[in-house]
Amino acid sequence: MIDILTISSDPAQASAIARIVAAGESHHRVSTSTAGLADLCAHQQALDGVDLLVIDGAQMTQQDFGTLTALTAQRAGLACMLLAPSPSADLLIRAMRAGVRDVQPWPADPKDLQHAIEGIAQKVTGTRCEGRVISFVSCKGGSGTSFLAANLGFAASAVGKRTLLIDLNQQFGEAAFLVSEVTPPATLADVSIQIDRLDPAFLDACLTHVSDRFDVLAGTPDPAKAKEIKPEHLQRILHLVRSQYDLIIFDIGQSISNISIAALDQSECIFPVLQLSLPYLRGGRRLLDIFRSLGYRGDKVRVLVNRYQKKGPVGLPELEKALGLRVASVIPEDGASVSASINQGVPILRLAKSSGVAKSLSELVRSLSPPPANDRRGILQKFFGKPVLSRA
Repeated sequence: MIDILTISSDPAQASAIARIVAAGESHHRVSTSTAGLADLCAHQQALDGVDLLVIDGAQMTQQDFGTLTALTAQRAGLACMLLAPSPSADLLIRAMRAGVRDVQPWPADPKDLQHAIEGIAQKVTGTRCEGRVISFVSCKGGSGTSFLAANLGFAASAVGKRTLLIDLNQQFGEAAFLVSEVTPPATLADVSIQIDRLDPAFLDACLTHVSDRFDVLAGTPDPAKAKEIKPEHLQRILHLVRSQYDLIIFDIGQSISNISIAALDQSECIFPVLQLSLPYLRGGRRLLDIFRSLGYRGDKVRVLVNRYQKKGPVGLPELEKALGLRVASVIPEDGASVSASINQGVPILRLAKSSGVAKSLSELVRSLSPPPANDRRGILQKFFGKPVLSRA
């Protein structure tokens, strides 16, 4: 999956191109723009996070080709595709000199265009190591989402995965203190306020380094500062960290906003966290309704039951029937170990490695391991080919 920007001076044309691209089986993230190449070259922040630029070349001028040459030289990682009616040999040569990867006729056969996009996408993803993105969402307050997200991050780092936890819980923003006693040097809001300074060195200075392989970008407990965080800031941060980490975890908390939706859209899988009681069941149904309205597919959502007890007020079969989804993971009740971990600010895998909670988190990490490289394409197609969430 890559990020694609289609540009055309004609909004209808840009949308038509985007619809064909977005209809492909890989479900690439597609956006549109009516900005000209000169505008993009002058305001290159609009290209942050973009992997492929698809250009409507129906009215390309020699000056446009010069601008495109400068743009591709400045952004070596940006792939470009040109769409043109009946492309001539001269156009192909000029496009090649300008750094364009491929030229396709427009109007295009949808399957041919999607096939060409896939060819470029495979080359783009093959030249970078893109970290997996997952999110934890609370179905109701007190579900233990922050504890699970933070401790899963530590568990993943313990088996060699470079892991980053981004705390989006705007109500509390204290996930860092669940696994560390160090006061965070900066928060997500601080990074957003200074987003123009964003680079690897600046971000590293803002992170809480829990261990050699586990970092936390702390949340913002101040609601006023949290308003500084914008979806586009999150996009820029994600684009930067995906090549640096094997796993990026969002702790979203209970709030569904434009910020959290931006994180959920980018997530490969989402873990709604609940407990076996009627209030959590009602909250879970509401949350799954929201996911359905956002168009998330069934395999993207993996129900996680926390503080599981066999003799709880609601059984797993009743929960699955009510939600219309199977439970993907279960974390057992272990109040003593969890309380000790929280009170000391020490990861539970370090404090109580033999506890049921620690073992379940380690098992969850194993379930997130990527498939072998030679099988990845088929599995991803199967992953994205499942139907959307079914209703109970």
